[in-house]
Amino acid sequence: MKKFLSLVLALVMTMSLVTVSAGAKDFSDDGSITYKEAVDVISGIGVVDGYSGGDFKPTEVLTRGAAAKIICNLILGPTTASYLSADTAPFKDVPVTNVFAGYITYCSQQGIINGYADGTFRPTATLSGNAFMKMLLGALGYDSAIEGYTGANWTVAVIKQAAGIGLDDGNDEFVGSKAVTREEAALYAFNMLQATMVEYDAKTSVDINGATVTIAGDKAKEVAQGSYDNNMHKPNLQFAERYFDKLDKTETTDDFARPATKWTFKGDKIGTYADAADVTYTSNVKLGDIYSDLDMSEKDKNAEVYYNGVEADDVAVSKGNTVKVSSSSANNKLVADGSTVEVFYDEDNNDVTICIIDTYVGTISSKEEKVSDPYVVVNSESLVTEKDASTSVSISGSKARFETNTDNFEEDDVVLFTYSQSADEIKSVVKAESVEGTLDKYTLGKNLTLADTEYKYSKNIAFSFGSETSMTTKSDYVIYLDTNGMVIYVDEQEFDASQYAYVLYTQSSNSRFGKDQVQLVMSDGSVKTVDTDDDYTSLEGTIVYYRADDKGEYALRQAANVHKNGSIVTTEDDRTYPISTNGVLRNGATDFDMKNTRAAITTKTGTTVYGNSETVFVVAESDARGKTDYSVYKGIKNAPTIMSDDPTTSPTVETKAVEMVYTTSGSSDVVTFAFIDATGAYVTNGKRDVVFLAAESATKMITDGDNNQYYLYNAVVDDEITTVKVKAAQDAGSVVVAGNDTVNQVVTNADYNNKGLLTSADAISTSDYTTLTGTGVWKLSGSYSIGLGGTTASASVRYTVASDAKMYYIDTDGVITKIDDVKNISSDSTATYIGLLDVTDGDIAYLFIQEVDNGKQEGAGSSGVVLSGISASYSSGTVTVTLTGTNAGQVYPVTISLVNGGTLVKLTTANVTGAATTTTATISAALSVGSTYMVTCGDQSFVLGV
Repeated sequence: MKKFLSLVLALVMTMSLVTVSAGAKDFSDDGSITYKEAVDVISGIGVVDGYSGGDFKPTEVLTRGAAAKIICNLILGPTTASYLSADTAPFKDVPVTNVFAGYITYCSQQGIINGYADGTFRPTATLSGNAFMKMLLGALGYDSAIEGYTGANWTVAVIKQAAGIGLDDGNDEFVGSKAVTREEAALYAFNMLQATMVEYDAKTSVDINGATVTIAGDKAKEVAQGSYDNNMHKPNLQFAERYFDKLDKTETTDDFARPATKWTFKGDKIGTYADAADVTYTSNVKLGDIYSDLDMSEKDKNAEVYYNGVEADDVAVSKGNTVKVSSSSANNKLVADGSTVEVFYDEDNNDVTICIIDTYVGTISSKEEKVSDPYVVVNSESLVTEKDASTSVSISGSKARFETNTDNFEEDDVVLFTYSQSADEIKSVVKAESVEGTLDKYTLGKNLTLADTEYKYSKNIAFSFGSETSMTTKSDYVIYLDTNGMVIYVDEQEFDASQYAYVLYTQSSNSRFGKDQVQLVMSDGSVKTVDTDDDYTSLEGTIVYYRADDKGEYALRQAANVHKNGSIVTTEDDRTYPISTNGVLRNGATDFDMKNTRAAITTKTGTTVYGNSETVFVVAESDARGKTDYSVYKGIKNAPTIMSDDPTTSPTVETKAVEMVYTTSGSSDVVTFAFIDATGAYVTNGKRDVVFLAAESATKMITDGDNNQYYLYNAVVDDEITTVKVKAAQDAGSVVVAGNDTVNQVVTNADYNNKGLLTSADAISTSDYTTLTGTGVWKLSGSYSIGLGGTTASASVRYTVASDAKMYYIDTDGVITKIDDVKNISSDSTATYIGLLDVTDGDIAYLFIQEVDNGKQEGAGSSGVVLSGISASYSSGTVTVTLTGTNAGQVYPVTISLVNGGTLVKLTTANVTGAATTTTATISAALSVGSTYMVTCGDQSFVLGV
């Protein structure tokens, strides 16, 4: 029994705090596990599993207390072991309340583990590599006394023996004095499974002065196979063959044709794992170099070559051969910088196998979590080809799926993947590492220098914007690296509309400008004339990315992927081309069609692009006097409808040219930034910033030191809670009532003067939103549903709230609080509301809920009403309260407070259930004779003298 327990101890101490499970699994931190095969096999045979969160935590260390729990789980079973407890502390540092007390007590009583001489157990202490190897050797049958695993130099004997039989194989950095991590323990236990067990013919022990000493014994010899199945396919008996006889190891090849090992347990596949290559290269290599690196003495004239698992052309690996693996005579164009060339050498048969594995780049287009085998879908950005290096392979449909723990990925992640042509499936997916910086220079087809560091191109490099030649120096990019540190994907730095502008004029076209100046239309609609660091005449009429230094001098770079819907030029504003009729741009398209009810934009005949929720539109319109207004919109749904033809007239008016200069995302047709001159065209109002003014927060009129007169409001501007200064004298046509402190206001298209005062705004356009107003807000079932109006929930009108709706509470003082989720809205029959219903989607896009002071119990979810009266009387410890104007079933909180020198001191609050019209209730309260009390409920109060 003790020998069996020592074997169990050696195995189970590989992991801490685990539960037994069958079959290996994908852990959420798989990418952090170095010894994947070992962890998979050890978890696959039920010795170890991950944590409840789905991770394995490979770098955590083992503890003695956790080992005791695992031993008990294996000996007794997890259910029985869970009932173990300690009546008394087994060690002075293990109280009965310790989570491991029951396990430690049991193991101590059974003689499985021992404490220290000072009476402690040290349950949180770690285990060194030396100590762990000693346990594994004991499990294999090695005797500590005979082998010298005792005394001052025991570690030397342990490590010599452990290394001799391969227990540390796979970890070239083994340090015996360091604590063992979970994955290291898995590796050593995995190696022990395949190690041969030993035994001794005889040994003699005698007692000398109370000490047991071994004075005779044979050396350890390997245990014969006997009747056990030879599942490890090695001479004699291995540990796994005796204690895990359903674990089978089979030599095979993987889907890349590499020599590999297939592991199964009880007939279920754990996995197939490639052998470590004898030599590996990351670029094309001479066959003579392979010969030398393998230290061969005889050539292999027909070495097999495989490309992504498919057999390619044989080659001759021979001394001094200067021909490369990939050459014009064999395997042409199959190997380049970034290719992985793994070489395996069967020395016994003098056979060389060369496996070429390409790494590709892609993006995660979607992921599916709610299936039995979760997966991600990879959109390949690289060109994948067959072994002829020209026939393309489509990675689509089910071939684009890769089963994995989807928690490790997000949509649009840039990933590296491998693909086996023989299996016709993706074999691995990992997130790519990225570097951001300014492009200094690049050499076509070879390399680029980013932030002063040169990076080689990987074989399957791709560019998000289509072509390498579209790159511009001094612009910012994000590069993604393959596992060899080579560039495999180049992307523009994440689009930031605030750093983009349209170049309206340069010094060559406007005599008012001095040398090196330009006029820009900024992304916020403002127009700036700025000094520049160079002559940018060539950039007039295009979209640029800009930077300003600390002196205010601008550097401009043309944005990537700029397109125009005609031979667009800037209007000179002269007699031939006046801005008043042409707008600031001319020579656009007369068949332009952009509607904010759809994503598609027809820029000209035969060209359709698409806007989305992130597209930024700067729209210019010039009036008869030549004054141009620039309006900014984010999202196609918020932009105006712009059409060359006026659809409201019959017949339609003469077509007007609309100019559009825009950028797209990479090689796609999705617009990121657009400058549109809509002068003279049919234009509806776009959904600009919605402004809400909280009436209760309005101040008295303020006159500042510059004699500006305004009212200050708490406000919401689009999605930001802020304050707004409303000019007392609004501009003509403004719908804002300055100083209004009774009615909340919701407006749009707000204009501000240079003092920051709101000077005018428009009413919400009925073509954009339907404005909902009324009393009564009701919480309904459903994730995105709300009831508005009515005195009860059933009498309200149900609306769907958009998932990105902007919702706010406004209290009786005009303080605004954001509502993050519709489920956080409480039913309130007295609350007033203003809602904006998107006419396109039919969902509520904005909701402002004004709270009203009344007798409602907060969060009760029942109807609240304003009381019409309250009275009270006192007698013998009881206060009798009468509430007038109550509803049957309504709960009313009644508060009794002591009036003390003008201050109310709250004594008690009681909830009173209302009756129809009038409610009388009694409240127990010991009041003092001669004192004055205040009885309040909602907005009603009564002074009670005792």
